[in-house]
Amino acid sequence: MAPTPASAPRPHLPQAILYGWLICGTLDLISAVLDAQGQLGVGPQRLLQGVAGALLGPAAFEYGWASATLGLGLHYSVAFTWTAVFYGLSRRYPALLRWPVMSGLIYGAVVFLVMFRVVIPLTIGLRSIYLTVPFNHAWPKLRATQFFIHLVCIGVPIALALRRWGNPKAWFLST
Repeated sequence: MAPTPASAPRPHLPQAILYGWLICGTLDLISAVLDAQGQLGVGPQRLLQGVAGALLGPAAFEYGWASATLGLGLHYSVAFTWTAVFYGLSRRYPALLRWPVMSGLIYGAVVFLVMFRVVIPLTIGLRSIYLTVPFNHAWPKLRATQFFIHLVCIGVPIALALRRWGNPKAWFLST
C-alpha cells in the first residue's frame, strides 16, 4: 500500500538544516584555520578578526577576542545562509538530494565563486566607502586549497546532511 500524503513521513527540516549548518561551518572553520596557519602563518584569532573586518574594517584587529568572536558569529551566519539556500534549491530541484555528493561538489564550487568573486570584494568595497579606507581593486587570489575546502567542507556536507536528516524518502515518494 502506497503511503498517502497525510501518512507520508515528514522531513525533519530543522534538524537537517541544523546539522548541515553546524557540520559545514565547523569543517570549514577547522580547514580555514589550518590553511591560514600553514599557508599564511595566521592564527585562529587573527583569521576570525579578518572575518569580523567585513563589519568593523581595520578596527577588527584592535579588539582582540571580542572581534574574533564576532567573526566566529559571522562565519556561522554565512554557513547557515549557504545551508538554507541549498535547502531551498533542494525543495525546488529534488534531484540535488538524489545525488548529494555530485550536487554538493557543484554547490561547493558555486559557493567558492560567489564568496571570492562577489561577497568578499563587496565587503572590501563597502568598508572603503564607509570607513574611507582605500579601495583595493584587486580581487582575492583564488587558491586551489580554498577551492578544495569549499567542495569538500561546505558543499558535500550540506548536501549529505540534508539528505540524511531531511528524510528524503518523503520528498521522492512521487517519483
